[in-house]
Amino acid sequence: MAGLFSLTLVPLTAQASVARVGVTLRPLGPTSVAQGSRFSFRATLRNPDPSQAQVTVTFRLVSVDGGGGAVDAIAWHATVPGQGSTSASFAPVSSQWFADQGTFEVHALINGQDATGPLSFVVTPPTVAIPKFEDVTVQAGLDTTIGQSMCGAWAAGAAWGDVDGDGDLDLYVPRGTDPAQLWINDGAGHFTEEAVARGVDDHGASGLGAVFADYDNDGDQDLYVANDGPNRLYQNDGTGHFSDVAESAGVVSLTDDVSATWGDYDNDGYLDLYVVSNSPCLPPLFYEQDHLFHNEGDGTFTDQTSLLPAASTFGAGFQAAWFDYDGDGDQDLYLANDRWGPSPDANHLWRNDGPGLDGTWRFADVSTDSRTGYFINSMGIAVGDFNRDLNLDFAISNIKGNLLARNEGGGSFTEVASTAGVERPFQRADLHSITWGLAFADLNLDGWEDLLVAAGALTDRQNQPNEVFTAAGDGTFLDLSALSGADDPGSGRGVAIADYDRDGRLDAYVVNRLGSPILYRNATSTSGHWLEVDLTGTNSNRDGCGARLFLTAGGARQLREVFCGSVGLSSGSDTVAPFGLGAAGRVDRLVIEWPSGQRQVLRNLAANRLIAVVEPA
Repeated sequence: MAGLFSLTLVPLTAQASVARVGVTLRPLGPTSVAQGSRFSFRATLRNPDPSQAQVTVTFRLVSVDGGGGAVDAIAWHATVPGQGSTSASFAPVSSQWFADQGTFEVHALINGQDATGPLSFVVTPPTVAIPKFEDVTVQAGLDTTIGQSMCGAWAAGAAWGDVDGDGDLDLYVPRGTDPAQLWINDGAGHFTEEAVARGVDDHGASGLGAVFADYDNDGDQDLYVANDGPNRLYQNDGTGHFSDVAESAGVVSLTDDVSATWGDYDNDGYLDLYVVSNSPCLPPLFYEQDHLFHNEGDGTFTDQTSLLPAASTFGAGFQAAWFDYDGDGDQDLYLANDRWGPSPDANHLWRNDGPGLDGTWRFADVSTDSRTGYFINSMGIAVGDFNRDLNLDFAISNIKGNLLARNEGGGSFTEVASTAGVERPFQRADLHSITWGLAFADLNLDGWEDLLVAAGALTDRQNQPNEVFTAAGDGTFLDLSALSGADDPGSGRGVAIADYDRDGRLDAYVVNRLGSPILYRNATSTSGHWLEVDLTGTNSNRDGCGARLFLTAGGARQLREVFCGSVGLSSGSDTVAPFGLGAAGRVDRLVIEWPSGQRQVLRNLAANRLIAVVEPA
């Protein structure tokens, strides 16, 4: 299991010398692991030469029983002291790349040659139900294309919403400088494109993001589209036909916007709007301002961006999320910024502190105190309670590894992506991951939220497979990407989650740049039960955005919050709150905390159905 390899190296000293570097591999723990789990090993380099040397060791993972498939999984760039040694530990997950079970080997390569004997380990079946997806794009009639990324227009999203009120989810797809598309669901798994006929083709604009919401509380879904200026607010006439009222409503926004999110920050029953601007990336480089629009309840909005620190709303933003991180009944706001441009800004968490003595609404920047002011290449945001402690956590996509912020319940967060198993800083040896839209969703109905992450290179090369992290049931995740069927190696951007066929299993629409977006139908083989809850507000906003649902079933409690554009990237997922119940065939108790402050309790609910709940008047 260990060996020696002699080679000629260029040392760090001025003169070249000959070094004989010994490579030793040994396992750290069991040599049999379940799919999705890490196999840990330690590598040691020994250098008998008096001069220190630099050496790159590539660890190649080989599927022995799976026909000899191989991937260069890890690259270790090491400095070995003269007449000394250096060691490091590594923990690859075979199912990041392989669907195979059986025997695997770790080979340590230097200059492309084995430097020692391989280290063997065995991969056994996973301990959880594997989320399985089928690409049904073509058979659903959704075959379309999205252009390549452009300067300042890296994002691309999509939005689910029932535009014609027939109970079936329709899909809106902005397509950059190409006409947008609105795909109408016939209820039998097939979609027909009707954007022009319904007035939402976004003609003459460059569309990047979209989200549906009933901003005027009239019972139908309206649509906001974030463009590379000007934006659209499409008002639904009740029949699924739209007219652009952005200018008269006061939300037109002429900046280079990439996403928007709805949330009722003052709980007056009308949805407010935060619009995120990215910035031109051609000289002269400058930042454009985001916008916070307050819904006045009469069809118009006022610009209340001044409620937030001015310097914090200028940056290279990608996505913002309204969510009640501290559980006090109002919507807080998190902003994810990309680390680029003339003076990059960190992310911001603004705590909603309500009205002051003069009636002016107050937001406090608690980014430092909460430990959430990450200074990274933030793209998308996912919000969920991944460890089931009834506090909302969030994940952020990034270059060089995802982040996972665990809510500690006292106003602060701890970053746990690596220990939880969702960081994945590399797609393979020396290729950093670049991730975009992401979302928490219980994909296998076991009662724990999984994490689906879209990945894609900036250059739109086909080399960044999507990531599917499945909850292990203990606050950690198993990387089962290669088994999921959703690890398409395209230029993934937006992710929009919805159970479009209402079979209880959550499906995903992933927007690929320079290629075809994909509708992934969830085909997971599971005996898990489920419940979906469709809220209608009366005193609260009609969509129930910001409502918190606490479910008890099978001795376990779960939390969901209704999001209206806050999760993913430039996208709008379905607002129906989904719960996986595992083996529980009934729900003991469902508590709904409405934005109005109303608390509603439902008991002894049958599983495996969608229920409609109206807020008590």
